[in-house]
Amino acid sequence: MNIRKAVVERLRELSNNNGITLYKLQKDSGISEGTFLTLIYGDRKGVNLTTLIPLTQQLNITLKDFFDSPLFDNIDD
Repeated sequence: MNIRKAVVERLRELSNNNGITLYKLQKDSGISEGTFLTLIYGDRKGVNLTTLIPLTQQLNITLKDFFDSPLFDNIDD
């Protein structure tokens, strides 16, 4: 799994745990819809921290907490 896919899976997991949709997370975090859709459905392999930070802030977690998941144990290219 590449880093973008792991990030998306982690966002889905945390959104579900918090009882919110990805759409609500995007809107409440102030990330543009285009940027968010590129993250969720795009073909890029990476993710920009300037996109990820507002999302983690909206989820009330640190970046450390975000990446503290087995999803990130076996990242490939």
